[in-house]
Formats: sequence, C-alpha cells, structure tokens
Amino acid sequence: MKSLSILYACDENYAPWAGISMCSLFENNKELPELTVYCVVDRVSEGSREKMATQAERYGRELIFVDAAAIIEQIKALHIPSYRGSYTTNFRLFFHTFVRENTERLLYIDCDTLVTGSLLPLAELDMGDKVIGVVRDALTVQYKLLLGMSPDDLYFNAGISLINIPEWNRQQITEKMLDHIQNVRARYCNPDQDLLNLVLKGRTYLLSPAYNLQPHHMAFPDKTYFAVYRPTAYYTHEELEAARQHPVIIHAYRFIGDFPWHKGNKHPVNDLFDEYTEKSPWKGLVKKPSGGGLIFKIEKLMYTLLSRRLFLSFFRRFTFRQFQKKNAVLSKNETK
Repeated sequence: MKSLSILYACDENYAPWAGISMCSLFENNKELPELTVYCVVDRVSEGSREKMATQAERYGRELIFVDAAAIIEQIKALHIPSYRGSYTTNFRLFFHTFVRENTERLLYIDCDTLVTGSLLPLAELDMGDKVIGVVRDALTVQYKLLLGMSPDDLYFNAGISLINIPEWNRQQITEKMLDHIQNVRARYCNPDQDLLNLVLKGRTYLLSPAYNLQPHHMAFPDKTYFAVYRPTAYYTHEELEAARQHPVIIHAYRFIGDFPWHKGNKHPVNDLFDEYTEKSPWKGLVKKPSGGGLIFKIEKLMYTLLSRRLFLSFFRRFTFRQFQKKNAVLSKNETK
C-alpha cells in the first residue's frame, strides 16, 4: 500500500467548509492506519484553526497547517495570476515545498466536498506511469473545443486529484506547469483546471465517477444529461448509477447559484451536508443567503418552473456563452 496524504487549501471564508469536509473524511476512513492531512491556510483565524485541530485530534489524525504566505510570494515572483483576488487555487502546484519526502500519493480535495466512502483503494491503486488520477468533468462538450482540445480528449474536474508524487517529480510536471504559464498562456476561464488538463494530456489515470460525484449527476436523470450535453467520450449510465449508489467523494460545487451552506439552496447535497455539519465543530451553523445577484435568482426560478431537460438546455447554452466571452477577453489580454 502506498502512503496516502490529503491536501486542502482555504482562506478564512472557506475554513468552515474545509473543516466540515475533513469531518466527513475522518468519519468514513477510520480503517486507514495512517492519514496525514495538510491544510494550506491563507490568513485563516486562530479560532478556525483551533476547531480544525481539535476535530483532527478527536479522530486521532494528524493535521499539519501550512502557512500560505511563502507560497504566495513564489506565485507572485513567477507571475502566476490570481483568480478572483485569491491565489488559493494554485497552492497545490507547490506541494513539493511542504509534503514529507516519503509521501507517495497526495489526494487534493476541494473544500466544497464530502468524503462519504473509503479512500483505501486509492492508496492501493497501481497508477503505472500516470501522474494524476482524475474524474471526467460533467460540463465539457463545447468547452474542450474552446481550449483547442478534440471532442474525444479527456477533460477532467481538478477539484479532486490523486497525485502520483514519484511520477510527478520524475516527469517534472511542476516545471512543465510553470513553463506553460510563463511561455504559453497564464490565464484561462477555469485557471488551474484548464492548465492541468492541457499540460497533463496523456498523463492521467481515469478514476470512477464515485471519486468526484458532481451535482449534475445527482440532480438530473442520465437520459436528460446525455440528450443535452451529447458527450462523445464519457461515463456510461451504469457507471454513473454505481457512483450514485456508492459515492466516495461528492463534489458539492455551486449548483443553481448556491452551495449547500447557503440559505434556501436547492443543492442535491444539502441534507447530507447538514448531517456532517452537525457532527463537526461547526454544529449549529446558521446558513446565510448567497447574495449571488439577479442572474442566480433567475436561474433558480427557471430551475423551479421548467422541465429538467429544458432548464439544462438553457443552462448549457448560457454557461458556454459566458465562457466564450471570458475566454475572448483573456486571450486578448494575453496578447498585449
């Protein structure tokens, strides 16, 4: 069995969600003999750190905080752009600066997740020379073409990424990432995810969708999803159904304008999120509105009134147009 460690990254705003995700991780992985969790923190308060540390101690797990200040300085020196005013999304590229040398597998997990199954199979997985284990992204048909990829290319969701550290180092992936940022392109619509997909093409190990079960596959029937998105290379209905029956990691990213911690959300993970919240130091959390603005309000109204297929069709068109506009602006700025 390979040594498996976990990596989270957060600022103060996302600290509660990282903590609740950790709670689900600890609850459902008690059989793992060793489990080290790294959390890169960007100006996270002592109160939030104490809650996380107390929780890890209660489960008998090692939690190592890594201050992000030094990493941010490296990011700025390398001219890596921020995303929505934050550098958090690119912290994972610098794992080699703080992860123990004997670590063989590092599982990066976004804060907006719930770990509902055992991660033991990932520690035992033979990845060969592949540098990263990933799950296909649910929203990728036209977007791949926008990036210059072919319809059959694997485009993955980077929110859960299993890094094969020996191969990552041997193939000099960090150096390749930095070279791409500095000499090819630095800014993308989905910054770290697009970068990882382009640089790691052909170096990925495809995981079951159970390791990154996405909201679309919990809220919409597979028949509707396939009819609207028409993917040329994707999981089968049987694979998606197996993932829904036995999910290992659920990725609760923003859905219909809200995360499951927002008041009045329609997120398919809402009830499960509430269960783990009550088991965590954030028990009694009072949900607040997302404050997402008019577009999200219209989106939520359409989701309520329209059939699932009609809504998904509108959603696909709208999101792709937004990506087209953003990509055009970013491409123009890159050439200046």
